[in-house]
Amino acid sequence: MKNYTILAILTIILTSFLLFTGFQCASQEMTSAKLYIQRSDWESAEKWLTQEVQKNPQNAEAWWLLGSARMQRTNYKGAVEAFDASLKNSNEFTEKISQAKKYIWGQALNMGVNYFNKSISASADSAVLLRQQAIESYNTALIVNADSVITYQNLAVAQHANGNYDDEIATLKEGLKRKQTSALHTSLINAYLTKAQNAEAASNKQEANANYDNAIAAIIEARKFSPDDVELLATMIDLYVRLGKASDAKPYIREAVAKDPTNKVYQYNLGVLLMQTDSLEEAIIHFEAALQADPKYDVALQNIGVAYMRIGDKMKQDAQSQDLKKDTDKLYLEKFKKAVGYLEQLVELKKEDPNAWDLMASAYANANLLKEAKAALETADALRNK
Repeated sequence: MKNYTILAILTIILTSFLLFTGFQCASQEMTSAKLYIQRSDWESAEKWLTQEVQKNPQNAEAWWLLGSARMQRTNYKGAVEAFDASLKNSNEFTEKISQAKKYIWGQALNMGVNYFNKSISASADSAVLLRQQAIESYNTALIVNADSVITYQNLAVAQHANGNYDDEIATLKEGLKRKQTSALHTSLINAYLTKAQNAEAASNKQEANANYDNAIAAIIEARKFSPDDVELLATMIDLYVRLGKASDAKPYIREAVAKDPTNKVYQYNLGVLLMQTDSLEEAIIHFEAALQADPKYDVALQNIGVAYMRIGDKMKQDAQSQDLKKDTDKLYLEKFKKAVGYLEQLVELKKEDPNAWDLMASAYANANLLKEAKAALETADALRNK
């Protein structure tokens, strides 16, 4: 009997405690909010929960429920703010908030994709607005998942399409901090190139060159990630040449030639770069390699002819300045005759090109083939007078 009495008393105390704790902390705002949550009336629930956190900003549960209500109403940015406030006050809802943020990331990313896809077929003005909505959605996705590479990539695409190149560059750089990918590197390079081309179109050479330099720097970084990417190498060489930095381009074009010695374009480009730095004998080696790959490669025929003429002309000037014997004539005449051989092949390919015949005439004249030189000049004049 005694034992039963004690058990009955404990049961009464426990029941009283549960009833007390179940209702002692429930404010009118929390009670009302939970009733509306049961009815899935998220607007009303948000209203009451907003009042609750204003009165009691340390109520972690209220912040968690407020974030949930906002999430249901697709106010994802507001939901994240509420979730963060809950975590600031307590770790009780950490796991639930983690799951909710994963859901928000997926939803925000999909919303961004949908907005951008709609912009593709929209009118110009509507497209800008839709892309801006996509940008906002992607930014929300990044708030809850700052390591999502696909989000950075999609955001950069939308920013580029809206002409927000500086924002695009900042986005891509942030993405690359998280993970090195070919897509992010390529997009960053293209962003700099677009800015450079726009500056060129506006006759702003200084800004154009600065962005071309940035593009080269971005390519150098990208090649650390993709050292065998031929397109990156070719683009960098082209940029160096465009900026008048042939000497800087040489080690990269040599690398390209070493990787693919039968590539006539690489061999020819290296020959041109060497000509620009007066390495004529070496330039000829690479023009010959280009012609081995394609005997009818007209620009290689033209430039190897010019290279031989420049060598012959230098030898002739040196001989005259040093008053050397006439036996030295044979040495530089041989160079001009070499030029003749290649330029004859060129005019065979470009019979209707007066400029090719002009070069031919110059080579003939320097090789002391005066009759042939006269005939070549007459052909050039006739072609121009057609």
